[in-house]
Amino acid sequence: MKTLPLNKKENGRATVMCQGKEVSVHSTCVFCAHCAGIRVNRRVTPNPYAQSLRGSKGGLPMDQHLMEGMMMFNTVIEDKNSTDIECADDAGTGFATLSRRR
Repeated sequence: MKTLPLNKKENGRATVMCQGKEVSVHSTCVFCAHCAGIRVNRRVTPNPYAQSLRGSKGGLPMDQHLMEGMMMFNTVIEDKNSTDIECADDAGTGFATLSRRR
């Protein structure tokens, strides 16, 4: 497992370096199968969007679960104590869509 440092910009955008290029955490990492979580201080919060995708079994409609997961991901990223993305891409393959791993 590797750690990708968050680069938070003044305009609210958070990025990481992935495969040699700077990518947006909000639009790339959240949907990546390699995103294992977000480090906040010493604690790692698992990717809330991925958990919502795997855990929606009933009750609320699936789109409601996914929206809540996305909002939670963004909330954790915007936390002033969030510092890194935990990435399980040890092979260096880059972005892998989360939706195909269901």
